[in-house]
Formats: sequence, structure tokens, C-alpha cells
Amino acid sequence: MAQSLSRVSASASDTTLVNAAAKFPTAVWLDRIAAIDGNKAAGGAMGLVNHLDAALAQQKAQSSGSLKPMTVLLVVYDLPDRDCAALASNGELSSANNGMAMYKTQYIDRIAEIVARPAYAGLRIVTVIEPDSFPNMLTNVGVGKAACDAVNQKKVYVEGIQYTLNKLAGLKNVYMYLDIAHSGWLGWNDNRAKAIAGFKDLVKGATTSGSLSIIRGFASNSANYTPLDEPYFDGTDNVVSTGGTTQFYEWNRMVDELSYVDKLRSEFTAKDVGFPDTLSFIIDTSRNGWGGTKQPTAVAADVDDMRIDRRAHRGNWCNVKDTGIGERPKANPDATRSYLDAFVFVKPPGDSDGTSDSTATTPTAEGKRFDAMCGSGNVDALSGAPHAGQWFHEQFLMLLRNAYPTLK
Repeated sequence: MAQSLSRVSASASDTTLVNAAAKFPTAVWLDRIAAIDGNKAAGGAMGLVNHLDAALAQQKAQSSGSLKPMTVLLVVYDLPDRDCAALASNGELSSANNGMAMYKTQYIDRIAEIVARPAYAGLRIVTVIEPDSFPNMLTNVGVGKAACDAVNQKKVYVEGIQYTLNKLAGLKNVYMYLDIAHSGWLGWNDNRAKAIAGFKDLVKGATTSGSLSIIRGFASNSANYTPLDEPYFDGTDNVVSTGGTTQFYEWNRMVDELSYVDKLRSEFTAKDVGFPDTLSFIIDTSRNGWGGTKQPTAVAADVDDMRIDRRAHRGNWCNVKDTGIGERPKANPDATRSYLDAFVFVKPPGDSDGTSDSTATTPTAEGKRFDAMCGSGNVDALSGAPHAGQWFHEQFLMLLRNAYPTLK
């Protein structure tokens, strides 16, 4: 963010936006083993201890007398053979090269040891566990995705995530949310049924007790762009099937994230599934604001003219054009939904989704390479993008300028 501030110093309006964005609480991504230690001493990124110590200092500075609650949001994201159906962020670990043992002993065990230290007992540590991978496997087995078939057969994701859940379950100040993709991915009835059954088995098998209450809930829309709400229509048949949307919703009645979490909550807590009534959700709103001059303002005859989501296809996920920052991070944001714990910024605005350089086909040391979703063949993808997780100045400014509600 500092580099963006230096590049907009000549623009008073953009400088104001960047300064406002500096106050946003965003997640700490532990997306590789080296991220645990960081390299702060040499001027590099902060490690996990650095972040937790900074949170303690902020907590003390904001409190007088008894300490006020302080939440730290961590993304646990380094499964072996990660993101089996994508290429932009496959990760550093391979199950064929001792990746599972490394994941457990060098990654999860170390995270668990650090967050369990008595010094951090007063922090509320919220974890978003392994975005994308498990949903990738659930929906891409048997459809020609060999990598997803392999991780399913070898139980790579199941073993890794269950180990994580088991390791963190006994820590009273750690709240676990499993990533559950978004409405444009698991919203269809058949995909959602796979998710309900798959996540039930996943959580149940994590501990000897088989308890489904070891997780706080699920995180939706992580690093994605799906709007919270489509204000001018819902998921009725005339919308999801109409040719006016060029089949945009493709019979998926979950047209936004609020309808999606409502449906998930109902189905997960049904008696035949058995998750507890305390099951809750968080929604990533870091890039789903869709503000700016192109935002629809009223009901229209054609759904394309009144949908907030302006992508050419809901499956387009890489550095999407015309997007903006959404609702700011906030706890208990909806009085009508007691199970919606918070809006959060899981994906730090300005972090790239993947490189647009089609020649970058050799994986980096972190396993990142070009994915066609990030290239010129995708009409929604911005050009000039660096590798996933690297700072993308042009995208960052776009998100600030198109923020909805407007950023001031």
C-alpha cells in the first residue's frame, strides 16, 4: 500500500482514498511455510509473531483498564497439491514429495504452537481454513481434471484439513471457519448437496468425538467478487433462466451471497445433517462492492441492465474489471441474520489473483504460474497483472474508486 501512496501523491483524490484504505483490517495470509517467520528484520514481510505482537500493542493502546476485544484474521492456505483445478496459486507443497508431512510438522504444528502461546490468549484469532481447494475437489472429480481426481483418491485435502481442525480445535481463543467458495460456485442444488455432505464428513472425521461443533462456521466469497445482494431481483425462475441474462445465472437460484448463506445455514442445521444452531458465517466483502458510474440504480426490463454483478460470466475470478471495495469489515452487520458474524476483508484489496503474462508457464518457487482465466482470453481480466499475491497498483486504485458504499 505504501508503494501505491507514493505513486498517487500528485492526485489529492486518490491520496485521500489510499489513506482511507490504510485503516482497513485485512487478513494475514499464511500461504507458504516461510510466511510464518516472515523477513521483517531484513525489511521484508512481517511474520505471524510480528502480526500477533502488533495486535497486542494495538489492543493495549485502544484500551483503558480492562482490555477490549481484538480480532486477528488469519488465512491458513498451504495444502499439498493446492487448488487442483487452477494454476495461478497451486502452492509450494506436493503430496508426491513429502508435502503432507511438511504441511503437518513445518506448517500447521508451528502455527498452532504460536497461536497457543499464553501471551496471545487475550486475542480472538479467527482462521479461514484453506480457501478453494476442498470445493475444487468436490466439484471437479470425474470431469477430466486429473489433479482433482488424484487428490480425491489419495485423500490429500481431507487428511490435511482434518489435521488442521484437530490441531486447532482445543484452542479456546481460535475460531475456525472453513472456506465454502461462493454462490456462483456451490449455489446450484447439486453442487450445494455435494458441499453439505462433503463438509459434514470432513468435520465429523476431524476428531475422535465426531463433533460438528468444533468449527465456528463457514467463510464465503473468499477472494471473490459476488455481490452481497442483488437489490432489484431474486432467484426466481424468470431471472435465472431468462435469455436476457445470456444465461448468466444458469438456473442457479443463489444469485448473491446473502441468499447463499441463508440457504446453507438452513441446510447445514437441518436435523438430518446435524450442525449446531450456533453455526455462523463470515463473508468476504473486500472486492464485491461494484460501485462506480456503471452501477445499476433501478429495476429494468432486462436482468442484464439491473444486475450489480457485471461480469461476463460468474465463474470469472481473476483480477476482474469494474469491481470495487464492498461493505467495510464489521461484526454482526445484519440484525436480521444472527448467524452472520461479520463482513471481513479476507483478500487484501490490491493483491493480484494471478499473472496476466501468458509466457509465465514455469511455476515459481511458490508454485504460481499463468492461468488462462487471468489472460487476454478472459474479457473480465485486467491486463498488466503480476503473480498471485503480489501488489497490483492499478487494480487497487480501481477498487478504491469503485467502492460501494463510497469510500471517503
